[in-house]
Amino acid sequence: MTDDNITEAGTRAEGLMQAFFGAAAPSTVFSDPHYVGDDVVITAAAWERAGGFGFGAGSDKDDSGGGGAGGGGVSQGRPVAIIRLAPTGTEVTALPDVTKIAVTVVLAAVGVWRALRD
Repeated sequence: MTDDNITEAGTRAEGLMQAFFGAAAPSTVFSDPHYVGDDVVITAAAWERAGGFGFGAGSDKDDSGGGGAGGGGVSQGRPVAIIRLAPTGTEVTALPDVTKIAVTVVLAAVGVWRALRD
């Protein structure tokens, strides 16, 4: 494989990944500014993206079986902070992830229950 082929393969792979997941950009994380009086409010988000693919093959003794396929992916975001720019200064307010807190509490309760049950 030549250097030109490697470069072309890299360019194609980058284009494919951008088509699947989108190009990284500040607008992915930060909202457009909202003006509230003299203040400017911007929200910040955390994004998680993942993908995968699989394939399979095979046959039995009669050479009549086999196959496979796969695919999948996820992209999700959640707000993590509110940024307020005011004439008096900048304020960043973190937003708690209620789902993660609830899951942690439930798992801790189950762990304590199991420990005390024995």
